[in-house]
Amino acid sequence: MEKEILIEQHEVLKVEYIKLLNDKDVLISWGKPQLEALYATRIGVHQIKLLQQQLRIKALKRKIELVQAINTDQPYDVNEIELIVALELSNLEQQIMNQTSEINAATSLLSNLDTPERSAELKKLFKQLAKQLHPDVNPELTPEQMELWHKVQKAYKYGDLEQLKAFELVYEKELNQLKNNIQELTADEILLRIEVLKEGIKILYQQIAEIKEQYPFTIEENIRDEEWVQNEVDGINNQLKQLNTYESELVLHYSTLINNTTS
Repeated sequence: MEKEILIEQHEVLKVEYIKLLNDKDVLISWGKPQLEALYATRIGVHQIKLLQQQLRIKALKRKIELVQAINTDQPYDVNEIELIVALELSNLEQQIMNQTSEINAATSLLSNLDTPERSAELKKLFKQLAKQLHPDVNPELTPEQMELWHKVQKAYKYGDLEQLKAFELVYEKELNQLKNNIQELTADEILLRIEVLKEGIKILYQQIAEIKEQYPFTIEENIRDEEWVQNEVDGINNQLKQLNTYESELVLHYSTLINNTTS
């Protein structure tokens, strides 16, 4: 097979490989956080209310249990009971606080998303630079070129479109040199690269399929469905109403126990 045909094949496979790498990165770095953020702000915020109420009920039940276990002939300290229960349930309270922080972060993420046009330009430019600098498709990168690749990755991670544009201009000579490297390889060397790329493409397809089978991609259709979201929220609110009644009963019971024991 002529060398020029091999080079053409190599370039086609390189483009596909970089596209799949980008697709995988978009799923992990963009799609996953955004779907998790959508779930957190649409449903998670209501689940936090439910968890908080369940924690209050758990605390009340534990306080009642402690009071009932005390010999009524002996004095006891209500503040001490409150402290015991607070310490026992501190881990649960911390978990709720952590989830609340995650929801706040999710709200911030969704409020600071780039415009679709800017995001598309960012991804397009990154793909172009990755085609020339990604070590998987350019194994002979110099230390300087590898350092440039790390800078490109960092700029892409933080959505710095202007930085990527600057890299493309400032390092134009180095990037053009990379384009010419393939011409210096023998036909056998190019053929080996082709086989490596084919295997890499196969693996990436498998990895992308596996990612899409995991949460939160398994609920992507649901979380974008307003009716499904509303049904989930309604279900949580119904639980809250039922627990409100139960909580009120526990508060009354606990107050009665304290008053009877201290009187």
